[in-house]
Amino acid sequence: MSNRHGNDGESTYGSVRDRYRQWSEDRPRPRSGSAIGMPEIPEGATRLLALAVGLGTGVFLLALAATAYYASGTWGEIERGGALVAYFLVGLFLTIAGLGCILATLNHLFRVLAGPPAHH
Repeated sequence: MSNRHGNDGESTYGSVRDRYRQWSEDRPRPRSGSAIGMPEIPEGATRLLALAVGLGTGVFLLALAATAYYASGTWGEIERGGALVAYFLVGLFLTIAGLGCILATLNHLFRVLAGPPAHH
């Protein structure tokens, strides 16, 4: 049984693929610049920015913790024990998160990245 593309048994997919490949090789597309451009940033500036973001996030979390501790105290003054405990626990968890954020940022920037490259 012969097909439309000859007797050599070539499939339609293979025929179209080969013709498209030949057509695209004969008409190379001009390389255009990307619409999204990223400027080259020195490594030192990148680390400084990462340090600022990490420390800023940690300080913000600690400020939220201080606010929660203050709210806990004000609820305690009007004898609302449930709210006192809840805000104290929120403050405690925010303190842990803020300190963890600061320590993780410092560890990553000054120990992990400063060390030898990982063996993957």
